[in-house]
Parts: sequence; C-alpha cells; structure tokens
Amino acid sequence: MQAIMSDPELVKEFLTETNELIENLDNDLVSLETDPQNQELLNRIFRAIHTIKGTSSFLGFDQLVEIGHVSEDVLHMLRDGARVITPAVMDILLEAMDKVKLLVRQIQENDIHAIDLAPAMAELERVKRGELGDPATPEVENEPAAPPQPEEAEQPVTAAVAAQPVGKTVEKTVKPAAPVAEKNAGGLGDMGSDTIRVAVERLDDLMNLVGELVLERNRLLTINREIRLQAHSGEFVDKIAETAEKIHFVTNELQLSVLKTRMTPIDRLFKKFPRMVRDISRDNNKDVELILSGGGTELDKTVLDQLGDPLVHLMRNSIDHGIETAEQRVAKGKARKGKVQLSAMQEGNHIIISIKDDGSGLATEKIKQKALANEVVTPQQLANMSRQDVFQLIFEPGFSTAEKVSNISGRGVGMDVVRTNIRKLNGIIDLKSEPDMGTEVILKLPLTLAIMQSLMVESHGEIFAVPLASVIETFRVETQQIKKIDQRDVIVHRDSVVPLFHLDRLMDVHSGRECQDTDYVVLIGVAEKRYGLVVSKLLGQEEVVIKSLGEYMGNIPGIAGGTITGDGRVRLIIDSGSVIELLS
Repeated sequence: MQAIMSDPELVKEFLTETNELIENLDNDLVSLETDPQNQELLNRIFRAIHTIKGTSSFLGFDQLVEIGHVSEDVLHMLRDGARVITPAVMDILLEAMDKVKLLVRQIQENDIHAIDLAPAMAELERVKRGELGDPATPEVENEPAAPPQPEEAEQPVTAAVAAQPVGKTVEKTVKPAAPVAEKNAGGLGDMGSDTIRVAVERLDDLMNLVGELVLERNRLLTINREIRLQAHSGEFVDKIAETAEKIHFVTNELQLSVLKTRMTPIDRLFKKFPRMVRDISRDNNKDVELILSGGGTELDKTVLDQLGDPLVHLMRNSIDHGIETAEQRVAKGKARKGKVQLSAMQEGNHIIISIKDDGSGLATEKIKQKALANEVVTPQQLANMSRQDVFQLIFEPGFSTAEKVSNISGRGVGMDVVRTNIRKLNGIIDLKSEPDMGTEVILKLPLTLAIMQSLMVESHGEIFAVPLASVIETFRVETQQIKKIDQRDVIVHRDSVVPLFHLDRLMDVHSGRECQDTDYVVLIGVAEKRYGLVVSKLLGQEEVVIKSLGEYMGNIPGIAGGTITGDGRVRLIIDSGSVIELLS
C-alpha cells in the first residue's frame, strides 16, 4: 500500500465514511444471499464498493483500488445477470470484504506494508470467468431488467474531496454523487447535511460539566427546602423557590439532551452478527436463521463499546452448544433450520438484551458432572443447588461442556468474559432454559454510566449510594428469618437462598452489630450473582455523579468512588461487583 497522504483531515474523513459503508456491507451481502433477486440491495452494495474504490484512488491507496475494482466487476456481472448469486460466490465476496477491512485498518494504524491480495483476487477472477457463478437462467434473463445505473467510473471521489488541493491539482468535472447508503449522512461530499460529527472527547467534557451542574442543582434544591422550612413564606423565599425549580427543569432538559447526543443505536452492533452467524453455521454444518429486532434501541456509546465481546460469545454459544445439526433437529421433530433471536428494548433507565435459541437447552446433568470434575463445587454444595444455581456454573472461569476444543469454543473463557464485562457495567444476567426447547440469556444494563441513579441507604449513621442499575428489589428482614450456612448469613427469598452481607461490617462502620428487627435488605444482582445487602434505612433515590477518590484512595475494595449529595457532604458509592469478589 502506498504511504498515507500528508493531509490528515482528508484521511480522517475517508476513514469515517469508509467505516460507515463497511458496517453495512457484511449485513447487506448476507441479506443478498438469502434474497438474490433484490436488485435494490445489490445496487446499494455496488455503490458502496464503488465509493470506497473511487475515494481510495484519489487518496492513493492502490491496494484498496485493486481489490475494489475486481469486486465491482463481479457485482456488475451479478447485477446484469451474467452470473448468479450462490453461497460459493458469496464466500468469495465476503473474503474480499475482509481484505478491504484489513486494508482500512492498516490505514488507521498508519501501516504502509502491502498485504497479499493474490488469493482473494484469483477467486474473484474465477467468478468473472464463470467458474463459480453459473450464467443466469433464461427465466431470470427474460425478467425486466432494473434501470441501468449511471456510469460512475469518472467520479472516483465526491465533490467535497475533489475540491480540496492535496499535493496536486485534480482537473475533473465532478458529477453529483449518488447516495451511497440510506444512513450515510455527513459523508465526504455531503456538505448540505443536517448532521455534524463531534469527537467523543468533547462529548465527555460536556457530560462532565453537566455532571457538575447536576450536583449544584441538587445542592440548590436542598438549600431551597431548608429556607422554606425556616422562613415558611415571603416574596424573597418564593423567588428563590421559583428560580430553583426553573434551574431544576433546565438542568434536567440539558442533561437529557447531552445524554441523547451520546446515544447510539444498538443496530450498529447488531450488524456484525448476520455475517458471523452465517460463517459459524457453515463451519459447523448447521442451518441457522438469525432474527434481529429492536435495532433502533439507543444506549450510551460507552456501554455499547463494552457490549461487543459479550454478545459475540453468547451468539457463538447459542450456535455451537445450543442449536443442533439439521439431522438431530429432524430426529427430535423440529424444523431443520434452527433460530437464534437477538433483540433489544428499553425499559425505564435500562436496556434489556435477549439472546434466545430454539436448541437443545442447557444440559443440567452434564454441567453438574463437569463442575465436580473441575472441582468448581463440592458434592455437598451441588446437592443443595437449585436448577437455576446449576445454570450459573457455566460462568465459572475455565468451565466448558464442549467435548473438544475448536476455534469457536471449548476453552472455557467465553462465558467468563461475558460475566466480567457485564459486571463492569453493573449489569445483570438472567438465564432461562428448558430441555429441547432452547435457552435464553437476558442482559439488563444501564443506559448510561455517566450519571447514575442511586439508592441512598444508611447504615449506623453513615450514608452510602448503591447503583440502582444493580438493585433488583428491597424488602424488610426480621432477625428470626436469617439462617446460617457455612458460618454465613443467608435468607430464603422467593424460593432461593440469598447470602446476606451487613453493610456496616463490610465498611467497618460498627463491627459486631447484629441484624435488628427494623433492618432492610437491598437485593443486588451483578452479572449472574445475587446477594442481599443489609442496611438500617432506605433513604430514597437520588441522581449522583461518580467522582474518583484520587490516586491515594482510589483502590478501596467495595468502593467505586464518591459523590457530593444535596447537603454538600461527600458520600461513598458502593461497587456492587467488587463486593462480590471481596466476599466470595
């Protein structure tokens, strides 16, 4: 590949637009394989490849031009009916797109080394020669052809790029560019777009300022309540109250607006899975249909970025462990094609993501045997476990029920990665499974990590904030309800044994205190784990902004950070995930 051009702004714009196009290409190609007569879809793919090739030519990325040109030739033949779409042809096109991704990644990393395109190019040439894509049948040839697309070969770049002097003058009349994708707003040539790209760092700075404003808003509202309690009424008091309410309203609206700017449709993450499901299914000789829903659901980019790995592992598990082969499914009286459903929906301040398959379900006995063999649990512990507790064993490090190690599974790291990432997000994992009916994994995550809704609790006079995202429910507990198992306090709640941990003992507020009749239990869920936090009082819900405790105090076990409450005092925020690690 040629050295990257000296104008960093043009390269940055090229990378932004190209990555947007690549995001859609895998999904569109897989969709085209299942709907080969969709001429609109084929045209969209053609335009995307043409745009990547043309802009690469202008910027001097020769290898991208090379593979883009031959891929464009193949797509042109498919569009004209000279070749037909088959799984073998699609394999070759997808492999070519993988090379395009690799080349784009090299540009991002400023890597000027050429890669070997010969194998991919040779396969594309085979398709052009008709060795893999058979000529179209007469029926297809006699169908009304789609309106011919305008020849775009003389338009290698969009107008905005062509107008820029980059080391040399480009004397060419540039025609208006055809739209490359429905969502390609703000591209290189889209100067009239109503969208603007903003660096994430700027949004982070803006969110930090909004966080400070939220803290001061809370302080102002507290002062206003104190004034009204002392002065009761009066013109001055009423004016302060009116101003406080207006600032409260404006702060809420500003906070909501800033949060919305950070929100990203989860569809951007979902788009990678049709290709992945197709490839894994073919490698395992399985027939699997992926059903996506809720792609328009939005969540904070920070949360979205950390969701990729967990979802990849969960989807692989559904196909590799869950879905049976076509022969096995037919023998069980099922449809030959298995189904995996990936969905997302918003529920209050949370997003619910579900990965559901109609496969064989979790093998409870197999999990038990593996857990005993790996010494994850003792026979006595296993005897006291409910079916749901047994399911949770699959999240243990190194745990796998696969008979052999493959490039997909068998090393016991997948579900451990899921647990680790979801725990970092203060999320909750639920498992549902029935034999030969399938398995459903449900992830419950906060929409954003920037400003947290917290449950304020008191323990022996000290007030703490518990992230509301990890709170399942609260309930009262009486002393006689608490039992002991292995010298640890537990309670039976909704037919499950829940371990109890006293917040005052955990934070060393007052050691040796026994549970009182008026105590409350905050039921916490972090990933697949559940436990109860015993506190003296529940003070209500409050919006808090998490602050680091600094270099010298930043690694206190069980503490995520601090916040300033409405009374101006610093309160500690409980780290629900590290509490489990601290006490396990």
